[in-house]
Amino acid sequence: MRTLSGAEFAALLARAGVGQAAFARLVRITPRQVNNWCRGRATVPVWAALIGALLQDQSPEALMITLEEATMIVEAAQSPAREST
Repeated sequence: MRTLSGAEFAALLARAGVGQAAFARLVRITPRQVNNWCRGRATVPVWAALIGALLQDQSPEALMITLEEATMIVEAAQSPAREST
């Protein structure tokens, strides 16, 4: 995936119906950072563009549930296996 420009990222959020502050809360970063991306003051990370694209097909709430489930799966995979007695 190529890096999006700030204007492209802002348009992506607009198409998803998600404001900058809401996106910041969703991904747990500052609204200022999202604003910097949208204004082209900082490079939009690929992960942020991917989440923005996902938001076009899912609500923020549904995406949050998916992200929490993925986190639990990764954490379980990284934990040492429990020995059965």
